[in-house]
Amino acid sequence: MVAGYLGSLGVMKDYAPFFEWFDKGQKELGVVEDLIESLNATNRTHLRTPQLYRPDPPDCVCENALGEPVAIEVSEVVCERAADLTAQGHAVYRHWNDGELAAHIARLLRAKDAKTFNGGPYAEIVTCRFTDEPAISSEYASSQLKDPQFGVFKQLTSGFLLLSYDPATKSYPVVPLRFAK
Repeated sequence: MVAGYLGSLGVMKDYAPFFEWFDKGQKELGVVEDLIESLNATNRTHLRTPQLYRPDPPDCVCENALGEPVAIEVSEVVCERAADLTAQGHAVYRHWNDGELAAHIARLLRAKDAKTFNGGPYAEIVTCRFTDEPAISSEYASSQLKDPQFGVFKQLTSGFLLLSYDPATKSYPVVPLRFAK
């Protein structure tokens, strides 16, 4: 589909559109499938059988290697102002200054940790931040997220930043988020 096309289910956005779908649930499931593929390929985890969970939260539930349920909560790292300006026809992108990416992700994590999760109990509650921001490369994200520790959280057990597909590596780069213990 062409970004910006008015479809039967809504309007797709033009800014950072890689993960965009007309259906929010399919978008969340697609992001989780890409995350699981990347994590399993690098032996960081062995998750399988992701499914949408309704009513959310969590957005999706899958199983770990022991067959235990794992909740996955998804949200996008995107500059809303740049998205709004792009929708108005301006060719812009967000330049992220040092510390801004970590601060943005910290706000998202606090909001996710404060939610009441349906279903469960869960062996883990994983958070997936995803982005197609033009100025956030895998190298930039890794450098910005190597030192900050997020949390302490009451519910979230781990987190990752998933970037859009990288043809050079033929993968979806994943940057682990360091949680305080």
